[in-house]
Amino acid sequence: MFVWRDLARRADEAEWMDTEVVSEAEFACCLADLETVNWLTLAARPTLRFLARLTANWPEGSELRLVDAGSGQGGMLRHIHAWATRRGLVPRLTGVDLNPHAAEAAKAATPSDMAIDWVTADIFDIGSAFAPHVITSALFAHHLDDEAVVRFLVWMEATASHGWFVNDLHRHGFAYYGFAALAGVMRWHPLVRHDGPLSIARAFTRADWVRLLAAAGISDAKVSWHLPFRLCVERVRP
Repeated sequence: MFVWRDLARRADEAEWMDTEVVSEAEFACCLADLETVNWLTLAARPTLRFLARLTANWPEGSELRLVDAGSGQGGMLRHIHAWATRRGLVPRLTGVDLNPHAAEAAKAATPSDMAIDWVTADIFDIGSAFAPHVITSALFAHHLDDEAVVRFLVWMEATASHGWFVNDLHRHGFAYYGFAALAGVMRWHPLVRHDGPLSIARAFTRADWVRLLAAAGISDAKVSWHLPFRLCVERVRP
């Protein structure tokens, strides 16, 4: 049974994943279900296409230093590592997540031949220590309130030398109710079934991004929609 929700504005309820204390094993189970969701929704495709555009003129053998904010179980960075290797780049990838269980889950899911660093920290605390060419995030921004989103945009603009990419959700009724139905059919973890629709309710419309970018003082970022119901923001430095 679905409960009607007003999606005119971003929801401000906290997701269980951000507030509930769960065991490492249960958290890993939730992240595994989220990886399935990302696979079904082709989540990596917009990010990889952005990186292909960004590095189009980079010669083979170039180093790609990239930081992923809110890296979770690390699926996005594994996709990026595989893509960069095929492209002939040398990936130097770092995943940053505030939850200490995330790093352990990411290490367990990552093949030993993928040299990816997993850091447990607040993304705002790492400064420019990693000197990244690129900063990416996937399904991270909607966990932040508007003030923190603006801070995140300003931080990426100041920290990434070549560009950044936000891969997140489009707040839309079809996505909201559709995910709730799919999660029930798939019998995903209760935390995922609760947080998935709420993530969409906390997500963005194009008008939200225009407003937030203006608040961050960024005028030359591009907002684009991707199937299914992904709303992404990219910035490529000249």
